[in-house]
Amino acid sequence: MCMSEICIIVTIVVYLAAMLLVGFAYSKTNNDSADFYLGGRKMGPLVTAMSAEAGDMSSWPSAWWSAS
Repeated sequence: MCMSEICIIVTIVVYLAAMLLVGFAYSKTNNDSADFYLGGRKMGPLVTAMSAEAGDMSSWPSAWWSAS
C-alpha cells in the first residue's frame, strides 16, 4: 500500500468516527420520532426550505436515470 492510499483510508476512518460521534451526541436530544423527523419543530423557514429543495433536487437524477 502506498502512502496516498493510507492517507485516504485514515481520512475515511476519521470522518466515520466524527459522524458517529456527532450522531451519538445529538441522539440524546431526541425524545421521540417526531423530534427526529421534524427536528423538534425548531428549524426556521430558511432551513426547512433548503431541506425541501435538497430533497426535491436529489430525486431528479433517479427519475432521469430510471427513464432511460
